[in-house]
Amino acid sequence: MSMEVILEPLKDQMREVEERIYSDLSPADKRLSDLVYHISKIHGKRLRPALLLLSGQCSGGLIPQHIDLAVVVELIHTATLVHDDIIDEAVVRRHIETMNTKWGSKISILFGDYLFSRAYTILSALDSQVSTLIMSQTINILCEGEMVQLLRCYDAEVTESEYLSIIEKKTASLCAASCKLGAISSGANKWQTEALTNYGSKIGMAFQIIDDCLDVMGKEEEMGKPVNLDAQGGKLTLPFIRLVDKLPTDRRESTLELIFQNNSKDSKAAIADLLAEHDAVDYAYDTAKQLIKNAQDDLSVIPDSVYKTSLLELGDYVVSRDR
Repeated sequence: MSMEVILEPLKDQMREVEERIYSDLSPADKRLSDLVYHISKIHGKRLRPALLLLSGQCSGGLIPQHIDLAVVVELIHTATLVHDDIIDEAVVRRHIETMNTKWGSKISILFGDYLFSRAYTILSALDSQVSTLIMSQTINILCEGEMVQLLRCYDAEVTESEYLSIIEKKTASLCAASCKLGAISSGANKWQTEALTNYGSKIGMAFQIIDDCLDVMGKEEEMGKPVNLDAQGGKLTLPFIRLVDKLPTDRRESTLELIFQNNSKDSKAAIADLLAEHDAVDYAYDTAKQLIKNAQDDLSVIPDSVYKTSLLELGDYVVSRDR
C-alpha cells in the first residue's frame, strides 16, 4: 500500500502543509528562489508531518496549530538532510543532485541554517513554551546522535545496542517528537501521549534500519542515490554489525577491510555473499519488523478510527518499502 493511499484521510491537511512549506520559505531576496525551488524537487515522504497530524486526529482532532507544527517538523527534517549531504559528501538524492553538488558546501550550510531559522520563526509565533521546549530538546538529541555516529566511524567495536541508541537519537527522536506534539496539541491524556510518542520512536528506528538495509541491498535506480554510502563513509550499520559479530575473530579484520576500503563490483558481490551467508540483512529486517509490531501494540490505548488505521498501516509500509 502506498503512502498516498494510507494518508488519504489526511489529504486536505497534507496538501495545506505542502503549500505552507513553500510559502513560508519564500525568501525576501528573489535571487534565492532557485534554492527553495531546488529543495522542493527532492522532498521525501513527509513522514513526520503525517505522524504529527495522525497523532492529533487520534487524540481529539486538529486545530490550526497542528498545521504550523507539521511545517516546523518538516523544515527541521529537511535542514538535517541538507547538512547530512554535506557531511557525507553526497552527490545525488532522489535522482537529483544535492544542494552541495549544485551550489557548494558554503551556500548549503547557510541554507540548512535558513531552514532551521524559518522553523523556529513559525514556532515562536505559536507562543507555546511546551512545543518550543520539545523541539529544542529534540534537536539537541538529534545532533548528539549524529555526532556520536561520526565519532564512531571506522570503529569495528560498535555494538548493536550502541547502534540502536544512535538511530534512536538521530532519526527516531524527531518522529517521536512529531507524534508527541500532535497528541499534546489535541489535549491527549498522559497515556495516549506516551503511547503515541513511543509509537513514533519505534517507527523512526525501524525506518532507519530499513534505510540501512536498502543502502546495502537496494538498487541505485530505485533508491535515487548511490548505495553502499554508509560503509564507504565508515559507518557500521546493523547488517554489518551482525555480520562482524557472527564471523570468527580471524576473519573480522579482512572483512572490515572489504567493507570499508573496497568499492569494486567484485568486492560488493563478496560483501553481499557474506551478508547472505550469515543472514545479516534478514536479521536487520526482523529487528525492524519487531519494532513495528511493538509500535502497533502501543496503539492499543488509542480509540479505533480511520486515523489509527492509517498509523497501523504506516508501520506496515515502513518495513515493506523498497526505497
